[in-house]
Amino acid sequence: MKNLTFTLIITFILTSCSSTQKISEKRCKSTSKNDYEYILEDKFESTVNDNKILLNEIKYKCVYSSFYTQKGMYDKFGKWNKLIYPKGSHHPILVWNNVKLFPNDTTEFIVAANGLESTKTIYASILVFDKKNNDLLTEHSGYKQKLIAYFSKMIKSNNSKKRDFYEKYWKTVNPEHWEYLKQFKKNQ
Repeated sequence: MKNLTFTLIITFILTSCSSTQKISEKRCKSTSKNDYEYILEDKFESTVNDNKILLNEIKYKCVYSSFYTQKGMYDKFGKWNKLIYPKGSHHPILVWNNVKLFPNDTTEFIVAANGLESTKTIYASILVFDKKNNDLLTEHSGYKQKLIAYFSKMIKSNNSKKRDFYEKYWKTVNPEHWEYLKQFKKNQ
């Protein structure tokens, strides 16, 4: 029940949040497959009952695909447990509950994977919590650097030939777009 309550709180916070940058973002000059140009530590700020809540997000900037963290999680752990649509977004944040990321570590993580592709920027990102509601990307978290390295490696080792994530994603999020993509591919 505690995990369900926390998931509901995270869902509420993520759907009502706005993003503020810790450092100024640069426009991507180029992108490389299975790589990123730099990592940006970002803050999500949300107000719940007149209280400001800050969540830490790690953004892998200038990636080839904004889906890298979502696809990587799907490839390793299967279908997500929850879709969260932030205010004004057409693409959801995908959430996996109770995943063990590291061998010989029994910690179960809640991973929220996101991404954005626009004319100004492209990134894949993560927010990570433990079952005790702790944000594991804070400055004082013992997991922060390990998680950044874990998802960096996930991006760099992406298997682009493994495509089943995209079918599952588009069939769930926008079935009409999935049908369009199938027809487009067929006609090439």
